[in-house]
Amino acid sequence: MSGTRVLVAMDGSENSAMALKYYVESIHKPGNYVILAHCAEYLNLNYGMVSLSQADPSVVERTINEEEKRIHTLIEHLNNILKTHNMTGEVVRIQGGDPGHQIVEKTKEMNVDFLVTGSRGLGKLRRTLMGSVSDYLVHHAHIPVMVYKHTDKVHDKHQ
Repeated sequence: MSGTRVLVAMDGSENSAMALKYYVESIHKPGNYVILAHCAEYLNLNYGMVSLSQADPSVVERTINEEEKRIHTLIEHLNNILKTHNMTGEVVRIQGGDPGHQIVEKTKEMNVDFLVTGSRGLGKLRRTLMGSVSDYLVHHAHIPVMVYKHTDKVHDKHQ
């Protein structure tokens, strides 16, 4: 395969969508192989329930099914983006563990040359406490990483 292999990390957020849009409009070259990697997280399980061990199993199952539908819809949308922009590539789903680590491992596994990610724009305190996937990628990826920060979202978060 000729051309640059580019992985765009997608989490379903507006920031990742804007990073992809910037890549498509400003960086993409014909011949690049584009991998849209969705790092699946069960949002409603992560934030909607205090303890899965205490939850009704039918509620957990229903929530997982709803999340799978949401993720499936996003993956279909990402495939449509590849087709709409006539980009050669694929959509992959990354599962398990820490998203930053999983994305770095996927770049190695798929011989990626360049990594694109969005930034949530966390303030220093939140980034220190929660960690940042984009910070992790910048410090641990073996390849160049572009972190896209949408200019409408840039403001002072240090206060």
